[in-house]
Amino acid sequence: MITSRSSLSEYPALSAYINAMCTVPGGTFQTGSTTGYVIEKPVHAVTLSAFRMGATPVTVAIWKEYCAATKTALPTAPEWGFLDDHPMVNVSWTDIMGIDGNGGFCAWASDVAGFRVTLPTEAQFEYAARGGMYDQDFPWGITFDDSKVWSSVNTERTSTAPVVRQSSIYQNAYGLTDIAGNVYQWCFDMYEAYNPVAQTDPTGPKSTPSNGHCLRGGSWKYNKAGYFRCTSRDRGGADVALPIYGFRLAAGAG
Repeated sequence: MITSRSSLSEYPALSAYINAMCTVPGGTFQTGSTTGYVIEKPVHAVTLSAFRMGATPVTVAIWKEYCAATKTALPTAPEWGFLDDHPMVNVSWTDIMGIDGNGGFCAWASDVAGFRVTLPTEAQFEYAARGGMYDQDFPWGITFDDSKVWSSVNTERTSTAPVVRQSSIYQNAYGLTDIAGNVYQWCFDMYEAYNPVAQTDPTGPKSTPSNGHCLRGGSWKYNKAGYFRCTSRDRGGADVALPIYGFRLAAGAG
């Protein structure tokens, strides 16, 4: 439990991440798909307030700062090791948010930053992934483009990639990279079938723990293009930690 605010300057990796968070303007969009999997239906209207989102997934370097500050042990490293400039993996939803959604990494990062940071909701993630373009399947356009995503669709990958790199990366209109590919990313919401009713700032169901929590974006290991569509959904148990799972942070408009 963090009881006193730390100086953000004491944690350079987190500080750089917080300072680089991208502003996503509020708006209304149609979430979901008419042609995708059943779990992506029905299409329904969602209105979101403006928010901020991390430009990249949270890195290993940031998680190491958290571990050092809170005396938390690093999880088991993936086969390629924990590389500071790669996305943090092998962390569960509970590691990030705490058992009750008010602890874990995000409680520490919020205390250090001086404002609440958390996981993006599923609606925020899809809206941000679209980058203001609502008539396309992928963040970059209507067809899959291997040059814009770190995946195994055309080239088998054996690890995550640095969040700052030259190849297989795309930055959308909101300044977000790896919004598809590199790591599957945890969302705040518990998972369930979509409610067809129009909603404002939805946060998902309050209690469907057996269904797990939402994941978005696809990962380095996935070899089918469909996983990288803006509307693609998946889920994982709150305590599941895998080398394909990572996350990014979201916050209020500030």
